[in-house]
Amino acid sequence: MLSEFRPNHFSTAARSGLRSHTLVTNALRLSWVVVVIIGELGAFFWSLSACRWPKLDLGHKNVKPTHVLLLADTQVQHVALTAKGSWGANPIRRVMFELNLRKSWHVTSRLKPHAVIFLGDMLANGKAARTAEEYKQATQKFKSIFPVDPGASVHYIPGNNDIGLGQVPSVTKTLRSYYLDSFGPFHQDFKIANHTFVGIDAPGIVDEDYQRHAKYVSFDDWKPIANGPVSFVKDVAEYDPSYVILLSHIPLSRSETASCGPLREKGTIRRGAGPGYQSMLGKQTTNFLLRNLSPLIIFSADNRDYCDYTHVLPGDPNDSYNQGNKIREVTLKSFAMSVHIKRPGFQLLSLIDPTKVGHEGSLSFADTPCFLPDQYRIYTSFYTPAVLITLLMLVFLNLGRTRPRPLRKLDSASRTPSPRSSGRSTPIPMGNPDSALFSATWSPYSPAVHVSPRGTLPSYLRTPHTPSGSTTMLVASRPGTPTPSSPSSHTMLTPFGDHDEEEEDTMYPTQYAVQRDGHKHRDEDDWSHVRHGREEDEDFEAVAQEAGSLATRMHSQFISAPDHRHKSRKWLWSYSFALMGRRRRVTLRLPSWNSLHNLIDLFGFGGPREVGINIVGRRRRDGWIVILLDTLSVFWPAVVVWVIINWTIL
Repeated sequence: MLSEFRPNHFSTAARSGLRSHTLVTNALRLSWVVVVIIGELGAFFWSLSACRWPKLDLGHKNVKPTHVLLLADTQVQHVALTAKGSWGANPIRRVMFELNLRKSWHVTSRLKPHAVIFLGDMLANGKAARTAEEYKQATQKFKSIFPVDPGASVHYIPGNNDIGLGQVPSVTKTLRSYYLDSFGPFHQDFKIANHTFVGIDAPGIVDEDYQRHAKYVSFDDWKPIANGPVSFVKDVAEYDPSYVILLSHIPLSRSETASCGPLREKGTIRRGAGPGYQSMLGKQTTNFLLRNLSPLIIFSADNRDYCDYTHVLPGDPNDSYNQGNKIREVTLKSFAMSVHIKRPGFQLLSLIDPTKVGHEGSLSFADTPCFLPDQYRIYTSFYTPAVLITLLMLVFLNLGRTRPRPLRKLDSASRTPSPRSSGRSTPIPMGNPDSALFSATWSPYSPAVHVSPRGTLPSYLRTPHTPSGSTTMLVASRPGTPTPSSPSSHTMLTPFGDHDEEEEDTMYPTQYAVQRDGHKHRDEDDWSHVRHGREEDEDFEAVAQEAGSLATRMHSQFISAPDHRHKSRKWLWSYSFALMGRRRRVTLRLPSWNSLHNLIDLFGFGGPREVGINIVGRRRRDGWIVILLDTLSVFWPAVVVWVIINWTIL
């Protein structure tokens, strides 16, 4: 018989499913998990999806190129070296900055380079170190962010933020000792794929250049400082290495109007100097390096933005027409986030032994830049709109659910049974039995939508029938859902004719009909708020005992009574004590969702809502507190995913 109601029930659910609060919030939770995965990892992998090691002309030779990864300006911050009031002093900024470095290195290291070269400014403020321990801690943090595969070689070139520039000689000497213990030599030369990499101490050569210039002496007549950068360059030039690749933290000199190519975000490299920095090497220093080393290519850093510039070797009158006299310099983008650029980056360099090139005149090296995603844009153009859209959806969702709706008559074709009972009958005012209120058949089943209970429900949903044709009796169920009886009926049903006919309040909650053990018999006043007749509890008890089988069949059609036994709760603390001659107990437990909702109701932030099966016709409240709770319920899975990505995977 119940099957005739199911099609309408499911069709109603289908029509309202897309507007369901549960469906919308679950969809938002899933969407935000996807958004976090895309923003935290997907954007980085996507930005490097087209980044490949540059290819070389190998001809028909089976030669595997050597891959070198070049990074500049990682600017790792450490709290011990951060000045108060600086950009990195904010702990939130510092954490977000470090997480960006970790994510960037996480995707970059998947390129599996054979060698990694850091072109200076590994530390954001290494020159502020007061002790060797502080410098060592900052270095350990740097190496924890940039772990390198044990099979790959690592080389470090000093920057002005690592060892300082233009400082007091005693301070400079101390910082250099810290750097030497943590990163290694200041200037070095090493071979990779039969190419000689010459890394110079750019801050040191600037300091020595100031000393030389103060004495008005050229580089040819200058007596180099022992173990200094000028002495190192002259020593390398003596054995005349071939296939030299020059590495310098500070870019070489060029015209301020020189173009840096289409890959630069804005402007060009301009000449400038100040406390602790210099934007370019001097002109004479640049000529000294190019003339003595004659490099194939130069890689520099410090400017934060990308620049591709071509130098011309001095001394040849036909230098502007001689391809062999042109030397290309690439200034790498900063690997760390910076206010000067939108997208950080790095450089890929492929090398093969020059003796194994495919054709005569072919280059033995090739390089290409790769760019990382714009972290600020992810925050402002990706996360922020998604947050606003989510909040708007939650606001409209809650407003739509709490908007009052007029009651309407439920058509018989659209009635749907509900397995929920109100637990208490709705009082029916006494009056004309033929009135509209008495013409409707009452049911403990609540309709699926909020409607006025005026329609007629089948009698089997209200009153069970006995197999025989005898008169149906009023049976008091054991504590549970009230035994159904129609509020429109004025004739009392008598059990097997053993009791006299008398009027009985049809709204009498039969779960109170059975007298509990250990309780005294109730008088008429105790039952005055639920009944109008004067039957005694024993009468109902007797009826329930005489009609056991019938009560069992009836009870199977209704929801069983709630269990009144005490249920143990977790996270509960209880303390008993004696006060003023009486035993007292204090119990603390975590609040439930219902208690939180009731607290919201107490302060008047929301409207009525449905608390449980014992309250019917109340809707969930609206208000800013409810929207806040929904917001927290939507965002917490995304927060968990964010934590997993940033602290577990990375």
